[in-house]
Amino acid sequence: MADAPDFVLLIQIAITLGQNAVPPSSVTEKAVLELDRYYDNAATPQNVVSYTVPVGKSFVLSAIEIACDNYDVAEFGVIIGGYTMFSGKQLQTSLNAQFSNVNLKAGDPVTVVANSDGVTNITVDATIEGKEIG
Repeated sequence: MADAPDFVLLIQIAITLGQNAVPPSSVTEKAVLELDRYYDNAATPQNVVSYTVPVGKSFVLSAIEIACDNYDVAEFGVIIGGYTMFSGKQLQTSLNAQFSNVNLKAGDPVTVVANSDGVTNITVDATIEGKEIG
């Protein structure tokens, strides 16, 4: 720490998986971009896109995007780490939810769901973006 001026506080953070410290680096970090499309008229929530953190990894969620061709009949839901953020909500336009420091552990799911009115077909595109560590 001799390289830093006296007024700078340096902090080193180590991620621990099991008993082994895993330093963040380009070797242990991987960008994740899950993209999928749903096309149907189901009246009950259907998965559009999902991602589950693999065993031995952690995940930093950075964004969820949702776009649809018919917002008048579409309803949406988002589940992060097993917690329902919202469900059965209508949007007026696309959603681009940005996150910072949302850390998920191995086995935690992130899911975007959508449904229609049971009659009208909808097309929904959704993405889950983040960084896998470990």
